[in-house]
This record gives sequence, structure tokens and C-alpha cells, in this order.
Amino acid sequence: MNSNWRERYRVRIGFIFAVLFIWRAQPRILPILATGLGIGFLGILLRQWSAGCLKKMDELATTGPYAIVRNPLYLGSLTAAGGLIFACTSLSLSLSKPYLDRSLFYWGCLWILVDSIYLPKIAKEEENLRGKFGAAFDAYADRVPSMFPKTLHFRDFKFETFHLDQWKKNKEYGSLIGYFFLCLLLIARYLYRR
Repeated sequence: MNSNWRERYRVRIGFIFAVLFIWRAQPRILPILATGLGIGFLGILLRQWSAGCLKKMDELATTGPYAIVRNPLYLGSLTAAGGLIFACTSLSLSLSKPYLDRSLFYWGCLWILVDSIYLPKIAKEEENLRGKFGAAFDAYADRVPSMFPKTLHFRDFKFETFHLDQWKKNKEYGSLIGYFFLCLLLIARYLYRR
């Protein structure tokens, strides 16, 4: 099987992990649940902002969240996933109810997704951008970090770069709906926990 399997199956693999998460997630501690959902919400907001600024392969996106990091969509996904996993993290060491084991399993799954699927995907996308935009992309890559900002100031958040029509065109509303569905599920799991 060639290396394109990652790109072809990344959504399906992510879906499998999401089903496992939905099936076994059990939030136990309200402050951790609330904090995790808040962190995840920031990630989803970053994805929405990014999608409203991105004209895929038509022009090099360098404004808005793309002035902070080159891959804000992936950073948003990672933050949202990390927030959801944190929301279900338990500090219980009980062997009869191994909630801590579940949490460690989810963190391990996230690491596998990032390391084996998303980092190679980022490298491939950046190679394509370098091929299309050449020196402009190289200058941008020298100036802006890939995933994590070097520094962050309030003045960096230029939300006027968001365009609703572009957001609709990029169909990012699916991640927003999915995130709220998972939030409701986790809240219900917390309220009706065993």
C-alpha cells in the first residue's frame, strides 16, 4: 500500500476513533468537563475563523489566523480534540472502573492521528503550496510557524479577515455541528453517569 493511504483514509480513521470515543467516554469531574469543553470550543472557533479566510489553492492565505500559524485549521482540530479528551479525563485509579485508562487511550489515539496522519498531511500540503507559490510561500514559511505561535498578542487577532461567504463555501459548519453534538453527548454522559 503506498503512502497515499493516509490521505485517503484519514477521515475514516478519525471517524473510527470518534466512534470509540463516543462509545466509551465517561466524564466524571464537572470542572474538568467544563474546562475541556471550553478549550475545545476555542479550537472549533479557530477552525471557523480559518475557514472564513481560506481560498483553497486559489491564493496563499497569510492573513487572520494564517498570520499567526500556517496551519490554523489543524491547530483548531487538535485543540478541539484535546479539549474533548480533557473533558473526559478522570483522575480515578480504581481498577473496577478504569476511567484513567480510557483517558490515556484517547490521548494515545490523538497522538497516533497527529503523528501518522496529520503531520504527513501538513508536509504534503506545504509541499504543494511551495510548488504553486514558490518564493512567496518560502518567505511566508520563514516568517510564520507551522502549528504553534511563537508569541501571541491580542493585536494578532484580526477577525475582519473572516468572510461568511467563504466560510459557507468551505463547508466548515459540519465541524461546528459535530462539536456541539459531542458536547451535548458528554454533558448527558456526565449527568447520567453510572
